[in-house]
Amino acid sequence: MKNNLQLAVNHALNDVRLARARMLAANPTMGLDTKRSTAWCEYGFKEDLTFDDLYRLYRRGGIAHGAVRKIIGTCWLSNPEIIEGEKADETRKVTAWERKVKAVFTHRFWRAFADADLRRLVGRYSGILLHIRDNQDWNRPATRGKGLEKVTVAWAGALVPSAWDTGLNSRTYGQPKMWQYVERLANGTTRRVDVHPDRVFILGDYSSDAIGFLEAAYNAFVSLEKVEGGSGESFLKNAARQLNVNFEKEIDFNNLASLYGVSIDELQEKFNEVAGEVNRGNDVLMTTQGATVTPLVTSVADPGPTYNVNLQTAGAALDIPTKILVGMQTGERASTEDQRYFNARCQSRRGDLSFDIEDFCDKLVALGILDAVPQKTVIWDDLNASTDAEKLASAKLMADINSASIATGEQPFTGEEIRVAAGYEGSPEPLGENDEEDENETSDSAGKS
Repeated sequence: MKNNLQLAVNHALNDVRLARARMLAANPTMGLDTKRSTAWCEYGFKEDLTFDDLYRLYRRGGIAHGAVRKIIGTCWLSNPEIIEGEKADETRKVTAWERKVKAVFTHRFWRAFADADLRRLVGRYSGILLHIRDNQDWNRPATRGKGLEKVTVAWAGALVPSAWDTGLNSRTYGQPKMWQYVERLANGTTRRVDVHPDRVFILGDYSSDAIGFLEAAYNAFVSLEKVEGGSGESFLKNAARQLNVNFEKEIDFNNLASLYGVSIDELQEKFNEVAGEVNRGNDVLMTTQGATVTPLVTSVADPGPTYNVNLQTAGAALDIPTKILVGMQTGERASTEDQRYFNARCQSRRGDLSFDIEDFCDKLVALGILDAVPQKTVIWDDLNASTDAEKLASAKLMADINSASIATGEQPFTGEEIRVAAGYEGSPEPLGENDEEDENETSDSAGKS
């Protein structure tokens, strides 16, 4: 018996060695630890990540889901505006081109673009399908000069290149010449549709070496899941009160089985039923005969330190402060500084989004949906702009400085500068002679009426 058990153990160890050898041959550079090339496999980290891995992480991982939502929620806190010319020209009147652009870039469109941006963060890239009013099939080139009816946002897993342009002299060499879209209908069925590149706008990078937003933090998320699940399982097992029954050596199991009216083979099942009744009831009596019953309880380690280490790693990979990531409010000043940093980070990302929006405009110009202009600019509001209370505090401080400077005979700030600092427009220009006459006439007319 002992020899057979030893042979079984040796056989199992040999299988493990062979499995590690095959894994090492298939993945010679798995992980970053060159001394232990199979470390990632033992940790449970995947070598190559697919869209399904990233999508499942976003869908079921609370920290990953919250990170993507926080980035999108802050970056798209307000919609951008596209103007003709430089940003300095935004105060002038709206041009005819801008009115046409606003008819295309509606609030509904910006919501769809924000959704595509979210899906890009999850799956490295996303697609925007253009529904053009040309009554052509999806696999046909778009007709120039037709309007845009609506857009459809697609995940990276549902929109993949099906054919590539391999012509060396082609203007689109190395780019997809046909996309395949897996459309999921309302009844749950799917169909595959070939879509011409004219009708697709890609947000993100679909190349094979692209790095996703969640990819660098994936290992930390795996470790977070282990800590959460392991600690929860430990608490559950302690709460389940698994019982250990220790019988004395003089116990006659035949007599014990006859006491319950069962055979010796069925005695274990009877004990399981009794243990189940004990765990389900509050006031349940368990009678024993020459046995000692003790619960199997293990000490549960505090998951906090291990959890925080992996949380900080995830926050560093995502460039999101942990207080923002999990909503901690301990230390008001620290939270405020983290919020300012996060707003500045999202404001910087808005600059990258501006290039994507300009590229989308260029595509609509190429399709004849919008007219070409010499220059266009995407403008956003400032996420770190002062609040109304902060503006009034600044204006009050400027007024106090003016009061303190009376003795010197100088006035550092004008009244108009103080009004602007408070968030109001400058002082109105003084009325001229003609303006006074017009005002008097208006007053007389009002009195007569």
